[in-house]
Order: sequence, then C-alpha cells, then structure tokens
Amino acid sequence: MVSVRAMHVGDLDAVVAVHREVLDMEFLSRFGPRFLRVYYQAWITTLGSVALVALEDGVVVGGLLGASDPARHVRAMVRDHGMTLALHQAGAALINPLLARDLIATRAARYVRGVARLVTSRWRQPASVAPSGPVVGEITHVLVTRRVQGQGAGRALVEAALAQMRADGVHSVELVTPPDLAARHFYERLGWRLTGERASRSGEPFLHFTFDLDA
Repeated sequence: MVSVRAMHVGDLDAVVAVHREVLDMEFLSRFGPRFLRVYYQAWITTLGSVALVALEDGVVVGGLLGASDPARHVRAMVRDHGMTLALHQAGAALINPLLARDLIATRAARYVRGVARLVTSRWRQPASVAPSGPVVGEITHVLVTRRVQGQGAGRALVEAALAQMRADGVHSVELVTPPDLAARHFYERLGWRLTGERASRSGEPFLHFTFDLDA
C-alpha cells in the first residue's frame, strides 16, 4: 500500500537515490549526489514549495517537486540558496570538463541574469509579495523507483500535489516531460491536457502539459 506525505530532510538520501536511478540522463543528475541533496534541501526549505514522498511499508519509493507559485519560489530559492548551489555546481564542473562546457553553453547567461536580478531585488519588492491574476503552479519532478512503477505511486504523488496546490489557491498547473509514450499516456490518463512541445536550453525536446484546477 502506497502512502504520500510531505518530504522531510531525513528523506533526502533516499529521494536522491531514486532520482539518480530514474533520471540519470537529466542535467541536474550530472552534478552528482552531493549537489542533488543540496538542491532538494534548498527546494523543500524554500517558501512555496510542493515537496512530497511516496512510501511503501515506510520506505521511500518516489518523490515529487513542484511549487504553488513558481516565480516567487525561484526568486526565494535563488536569494536564500543560490550561492550554495552555484558553488556545488562549480565544484562538480571543475572535475568534469564536459559538464563544465555544457554548463557554460546552456546556462551561464541565465545564471548571470539571475544573479543580477537577485542583487537588484534586494532593493525592490520582497519575494513574499502576493501575485496578481490567476496563479499557475508547476510540477518539476515526478520520480518513482522502477521496482514499484505502475503500482499507483506516481498517481498518488501527482494527485496529492494537485490537492495541495488547489488548497493554496492555484488555478492551473503545468509540467514538461520527455516525449516518451509512457509518460505521455500516464498524464493523459490523469486528465492532463497536452498543450504543445518545448525545447530545453540544451536542445532536448519536451512535451508540455496543463491541468485546470478550476474545472
């Protein structure tokens, strides 16, 4: 029987192990387990996060990351944890020239802009200012260890995340996923609507899905 609860710091080693098992091709995974643990800890301790784990017999078998207000969450995460994350990325890149090249090619400009916004934001509105207009939430990661895939853990994580975001006043939720048929059919079965394709900054194709919480 699978259960879902909020992700705690004590879950991070188990969640990182699942992340590396099922998302080893992802760019973040290339920075190694130490960086991933710092990344997850930064995410779950930043205001506005949605962070859940799926458990089977008390053992972590999956996890989900998202945010009820992604823009505010990212600003707060960069403000509070950006330097630590950057240092861990730089350390990993120093010992991996190929990773360093890809980091510079695909993300350097964005990181510089982020730092500039961070500096100027300290003299402008704080990250806690309430948004105006409809709020669009985001799910960034859904991961389930291969041993229990197809047994309801992914569905339970997504449904719990949508319930939390609905309670937070979110109007719709979006996510992107690689264009493999299993992921596409999984989200379509859960009622998500395919709204197009997107390319990552490093050129990989992704499918974009939306879920309307007001429906």
